Amino acid sequence: MLKHSFLFLFLIFFLFADEYPKSYAQLGTPLFSAGEKLSSFTNIKTLTPEIKKYQSALLVALESGKRADTTQEREDLKRYLQELRKLQKHYDFLLHLLHQEILDAIQDQEYERFIRLTSQQLQGLLEKKAIKEPSIAFYEKHKAEQKCDVLENEIRNDALLESTAEQFYEEIVSSNFDPNDVDVSNTKKVFAYTTRVKNEIKVYFLNKNAYDVTLSIKPFYKNISVAHSLNSELVIGANTTLHYATLKLKGAKSTYGYSYQWIMGNMDAKHDDSYRYRLPYALNETYRVSQGYNGTQTHKGRSKYAIDFAMPEGSSVHAARDGVVVKVKSDSNRGGYDKKFAQFGNFVTIAHIDGTMATYYHLKQGGVVVSVGEQVSRGQKIGYSGNTGYSSGPHLHFAVFKAKNSAMTQTIAVVFSVAGLETQELLQGEAYTAK
Repeated sequence: MLKHSFLFLFLIFFLFADEYPKSYAQLGTPLFSAGEKLSSFTNIKTLTPEIKKYQSALLVALESGKRADTTQEREDLKRYLQELRKLQKHYDFLLHLLHQEILDAIQDQEYERFIRLTSQQLQGLLEKKAIKEPSIAFYEKHKAEQKCDVLENEIRNDALLESTAEQFYEEIVSSNFDPNDVDVSNTKKVFAYTTRVKNEIKVYFLNKNAYDVTLSIKPFYKNISVAHSLNSELVIGANTTLHYATLKLKGAKSTYGYSYQWIMGNMDAKHDDSYRYRLPYALNETYRVSQGYNGTQTHKGRSKYAIDFAMPEGSSVHAARDGVVVKVKSDSNRGGYDKKFAQFGNFVTIAHIDGTMATYYHLKQGGVVVSVGEQVSRGQKIGYSGNTGYSSGPHLHFAVFKAKNSAMTQTIAVVFSVAGLETQELLQGEAYTAK
């Protein structure tokens, strides 16, 4: 009976509303859309009382949201936000109860019950490691009996994490140097060249990029003596030439060559942990963190210290710290929630004085307003947010990073100055105002 009355209330609402409230949509829409899905659990005694409470709070929030949309009065918006926070608390407790039911089903080896509990795509259902890992393990053992779309999606997404986490700014370039080849230096951003005086050869590497790179080199020598050589992994500054080695030829059969690879970033950079970053949007604007550090979607592994801000397309993006623009892209209009779209994301990358860099990703087509080589100040407008690249919806992806070695980058945890609050890590689900 409860299930039918719940759905009936939803039907009544939609007879008078074309969509969920637009105010605070990033926070409210998942909570509203969860209502009907939760009704499928009303036959579970431990959940029934809380579903009733959620139903009641949901209808109050819906009415409050529609009123806030209509009036746009500050008090109505504030009241609606308060109702959403109450609804979120009810939802969080329902998830806690669901988690306990799932773990009980696993412990009791009740696979049919387990599938029923995990069959709804509820936000946060498998977010915590303590529930996700045993659920995936239990499912893998029994999925031949019955498959679950929700769990299959979780497994696919996990498989994509490592391969997509660094798609925002990581580009590994491999190459070779053979002194007998035709010079192709004009086509490469990082390349080797030599000078020779009699039997002495000096080997140089030139970085033509506007940013530092971390380079690893594997030499091949035959009938050669090495008078001087640097480490096999090193940093070359932006637009810099580095004397790598001095070789002595021992005869006509002397040969040498190099294979090498490089990546954007400085592995020797030491982040200034005392620096307090500015929020990357216009003064007095407020946006919610849709995915924070160690987020469940893509902020894992090397991207665990990235932050996503739920910003509508066309919102102005501002520099979180002084620096020099070293790389931009703004010609793409393609995006989607698949790693194949990662290469199409528009962005601005800014180098800081401590050797680290920040990337501002998912910008709109034509949404970059700065140029490579330009010095930008903290708070300066650098572009407009969008939905390009590997993205599930309009937002700004922000991360500070450095090279870990010549094969990977790593994000860095940073602290922000936030209006009305002590400096702190930004929390997922919370909204912050730039001051």
